[in-house]
Amino acid sequence: MKKSTWKPIANLVFIVAVGWGGYQVSEIGKNKTDKQQQQIDYCQLSTQVCEQNNASVTLATDVINPMQNTEINVQWPDLPAETDHLVLTLEGHEMMMGVYQLQLSRTASGEFSGDLTLPFCTSDEMTWQGNIKPLSDQEEITPINVSIRMVK
Repeated sequence: MKKSTWKPIANLVFIVAVGWGGYQVSEIGKNKTDKQQQQIDYCQLSTQVCEQNNASVTLATDVINPMQNTEINVQWPDLPAETDHLVLTLEGHEMMMGVYQLQLSRTASGEFSGDLTLPFCTSDEMTWQGNIKPLSDQEEITPINVSIRMVK
């Protein structure tokens, strides 16, 4: 009986092909995610007015410190009059800190405000990124993408 030498070679070729295909698929997904993140235009929040989606956002201070209140104000004239609350959602960019959410309430002047208190982290500096959108999650309204730099 003659031994078949082509089966081990076919198995090796198959394994290499499957591995290469898996690598290509993972790289395509990775590059797509990187490109999506690069396309997001974040509004860097500070005492200077930042405008996005016909809305204006400001903070009471330029430097955000952990565990210290800072007022955030949003003027968004395009929102329906019945919109009473917005939600600010943030996640740590450099390190996983969970999801921070803050409800902003409409004031008598028609703007939205709330006291932002970011949690303590081990880094000296950290960037928080996220968005502001109506609490009622109205799909036709594009959220405001925001970024906040926190310094100890």
